Formats: sequence, structure tokens, C-alpha cells
Amino acid sequence: MPKRENDKDEIWALRKIISRPNYAVIALLLQKSPRTTRELYAILEKKFTRKTLIITLRELSLDLNVIQPTHIRTDKGYGLGYRLNPKVKDIAKSVQKFSRTIEGIREV
Repeated sequence: MPKRENDKDEIWALRKIISRPNYAVIALLLQKSPRTTRELYAILEKKFTRKTLIITLRELSLDLNVIQPTHIRTDKGYGLGYRLNPKVKDIAKSVQKFSRTIEGIREV
């Protein structure tokens, strides 16, 4: 019986986190955290649609708990922003390290 896309294996959560739009948000939050929602939209609007970004932020915050909503002080008061879950920060750095290792292996 062929596997369906919804079938979960041992690394389904990692695959979900490192999908292209999800990882783009994580990479930005690795550089600077917390970031406002508007800031994330402004940076990523050229790569992804607004609908994709809304779904991505909802998925990362509510479904996977990868990013955590937080209040950020702005010029006009407080705004909604996101910060990276500390446990996920270590995982994201490890994924980057593994990616560099694999790139090194490919070039040999």
C-alpha cells in the first residue's frame, strides 16, 4: 500500500519545521528575536504570499510551539511579536550545522 503524505514517520515534525516558509521564519528569529509580526511580513513578503505567512505563523505558534507569541514595545505602545522557543533554537542551529556537513560531503 503506498504511503500517503499524511502518514507520520519518526521525523515528521522536523520535516514540518524545516519546510521552506517555516524555516524562513525560524532563520529570521535566529538572527534577531523577538520580531514583530509586521517586521516578519515586511521581510518575507517578497518570498511568500501573505496567506502563506499567516498560515506559517499560526502553524509554528499554535500547532508546533516552535515560536512563542510575545508583547514587544513599539513607538505606538505594544505590538504582537514572536520569539523562538529556546529548545528549538538549539535544534535549528544543529540543523544548520548538519546542512553544512552534508554540503561538505557533497563537494568531496
